[in-house]
Amino acid sequence: MRMTTATPILFLATALLAAPAFAQDEHCKHSAPRQLKLDTAGAKAVVFDIGHNDLRVDASPGAAVSLQGKACASQADALPSLKLTQERVGDKLVVRAWREGRFSGVFFGNNYAYQTLSVTLPDTLPVQLKVGSGDASVTGAAVLSADVGSGDVVARGIRGLAAVSVGSGDIELDDVGALRVISIGSGDVTARGVRGAVHVGSIGSGDFTLVRGTGNVEIGSIGSGDAELRDVGGDVVVGSVGSGGVEARNVAGALTVRSVGSGDVHHEGVKGAVDLPKHH
Repeated sequence: MRMTTATPILFLATALLAAPAFAQDEHCKHSAPRQLKLDTAGAKAVVFDIGHNDLRVDASPGAAVSLQGKACASQADALPSLKLTQERVGDKLVVRAWREGRFSGVFFGNNYAYQTLSVTLPDTLPVQLKVGSGDASVTGAAVLSADVGSGDVVARGIRGLAAVSVGSGDIELDDVGALRVISIGSGDVTARGVRGAVHVGSIGSGDFTLVRGTGNVEIGSIGSGDAELRDVGGDVVVGSVGSGGVEARNVAGALTVRSVGSGDVHHEGVKGAVDLPKHH
């Protein structure tokens, strides 16, 4: 996320879906158009490596491939340093938005330089995101993967698997086919309406929230963070909980938590067997 010394800017999920760069209206003293003709012929996936920049991807049946946007900077001479490139890496098309030179382009007081990009794709192409401190939204993709640092990602209507990992940022998912969360650091992952299985590798000090999942839920480990699970159609299995917590409500299957340190497990409305460590 970007932040100025005068006014902190919080990118809400709804703002992301409406426009990937809320800050552009307030912070775009100098601008230049950006356009790139994407060569997706033969590509089996498109990777967007956006760093601190902002991206919106809309995928739909038969959509034409397009990428348009705008570069914004506090100083006009910074605009040429904002680059937008593509290259083929194996069977993937890698699109990179970056800044040439010493500074990455994030906000420092009144100094800034960034790009905000809008992409349309056919919904047959898997989308991969590499997000640093920027913000991205994806709608309608067949498959999605997202590696997020301190930025934000919002995704809706993913027909197949969404595979994500996050450091200190936030990921919000709505209506996905299946979900694999590789790891959560101090950030948050919220998922609503997962039609298949949910697998979470590890949760550090962050939070994982699932509302309305029709399949089984498996969580490998929780450190000091929390997992909140509501309206789960299958079984819930948690490997270990440190000082964090698990809250499970309205689970159609069984609930199993194999080990708990100083943390807590709360459950309500579990229809199957409940298997917890004895002291819980």
